[in-house]
Amino acid sequence: MLHLLSSLVFVLIVMGVWCRHRRPALHIRLMTAAFVSDVLLVLYIEATRHAVETVARGTRPLVWFHATVSVLVIAAYVTQLTLGRRVLAGVHTSRRVHAVVGMTFVSLRSLNYVTSFLL
Repeated sequence: MLHLLSSLVFVLIVMGVWCRHRRPALHIRLMTAAFVSDVLLVLYIEATRHAVETVARGTRPLVWFHATVSVLVIAAYVTQLTLGRRVLAGVHTSRRVHAVVGMTFVSLRSLNYVTSFLL
């Protein structure tokens, strides 16, 4: 079930990236929905599986790697939301940074997605 939900979030991200130039308003909605869904998914995983405690107990290196990537994904989401709001406000220098961080975010989220299946 969690893999299905994660897959749906990943589809939202792919759709959001795909329509970023064609339909900017839809891009904003899709990426915001992906962020909210992903945060809720992380909170659910923590509440049901006590993920932080599992990592803190010193489990396998892959679990540590996945947890680190997950934290970086959330940080990238927050950065993207902040930069996206600046772009909407007309700060054009933020557009280039938003694009670069966006590529980093998609790479991190893809890595997060793949490693979740290996756990």
